[in-house]
Amino acid sequence: MTDKRLLLNAFETLLKEITPENLLNKQCSFNDNILKIQNSTFDLSKFKNIHLLGSGKAVLPMAKSIQNLLGYKIKDTLLVGAYEKNITLKDTTYIQSSHPIPSKISIISSELIQNRLDSFSKDDFFIYLLGGGTSSLLEIPETSITLKELQRTTEIMLKNAMPIEKINCVRKHISAIKGGKLIKNLKAKGVVLVLSDVIGDDLQSIGSALLYYDETTFLDALNSLKEYKVLDKIPKSIQLFLKKGAQNRHKESPKHRNPLLKHIVIGSNKMVLEKAKEILTPHIETKIVQEALSKEVKYEAEKLYNFAKQNAKKRCCFLFGGECTVDVKRDGIGGRNQHLALAFLKHCNSKLKVVFLSAATDGVDGNSDATGAVIETGEKTDVDSAIIERYLNDFNSNIYFSKKDGLIKTTPTHNNLLDIVMMIL
Repeated sequence: MTDKRLLLNAFETLLKEITPENLLNKQCSFNDNILKIQNSTFDLSKFKNIHLLGSGKAVLPMAKSIQNLLGYKIKDTLLVGAYEKNITLKDTTYIQSSHPIPSKISIISSELIQNRLDSFSKDDFFIYLLGGGTSSLLEIPETSITLKELQRTTEIMLKNAMPIEKINCVRKHISAIKGGKLIKNLKAKGVVLVLSDVIGDDLQSIGSALLYYDETTFLDALNSLKEYKVLDKIPKSIQLFLKKGAQNRHKESPKHRNPLLKHIVIGSNKMVLEKAKEILTPHIETKIVQEALSKEVKYEAEKLYNFAKQNAKKRCCFLFGGECTVDVKRDGIGGRNQHLALAFLKHCNSKLKVVFLSAATDGVDGNSDATGAVIETGEKTDVDSAIIERYLNDFNSNIYFSKKDGLIKTTPTHNNLLDIVMMIL
């Protein structure tokens, strides 16, 4: 088996191993009315009604696992997801919302979720399934902000290489539900099961902290926009709203955790890397590099290339996790993983023998039909840096790899645990 085939097979196996169903089934159990999740237990006999809610790319398979686990104990289910419903669920209301830009249906979905949460009493218990994509699937702008203005702001942030933590900081301060505001009237106890799409599993950033709390401020949101030089690009009304908020701190979002809720992370990028290492180790020595990929693609590609040069002493596979950003200037076809692979390839020459795979765990990379790309360099490598630079400048990494048989394609995985880079030296 070639090293290229080894990585492709490992990625395919990885996606099967880290499905939301597998993650939940291994970490949850239910016996004699006791729901156990990791080291936490919940006695469901104390409550009159058990409800299931959720949002995110992975919400359908997550809900299926919980319904199979609890069965008749669940009174009703309300879910908001990114994809068409392809799973049969009992007594379930499902809404397919918008991603990555919120829309009117995001507002309708949010109102339904909020009304349901507000209706629960102290005799109710709910399980909320929270995953990546929630920040756009659920949204209600603050009253002085229009949906169109919020959409424009979101689009600008996504295209200007802002990290998700910075984007969500802004989102929390122009939204009427994010940063813990969704549960301001909560009376029922519950547990939130989290699939983390954020480096470090920061609960204040995942899903823009719909059911958590927020330590960031309006001033932090303003500084985030200034740092990435987009404050002057966003609508004037939002600039004014944030500046007024910075002057009136009493309007800030909740700064303390709601004692009625417990959050439990059941899936993360760390788990992805550990499972990938387990899959690869029988075939090749494999090491996880702890420093996460989080910066702009050009910077991360150069860093990875320098790492490759320094460590190309013996055959070994290195694993990296995280999510790069891309400062998109043109309307090409591609995504951050394909762009990263192409930017890495630009540095390579025949002296460096490496197999490099970069892919998204959600099965979707940018605006393309691929989930990532794989490259192989060595003695037969013919790298034309000028041609690669042209494709990079046009943001057409997908077109380049489609001509080189380098695309990795899967259907959407209904999961979202960031990205993985596998590199055999």
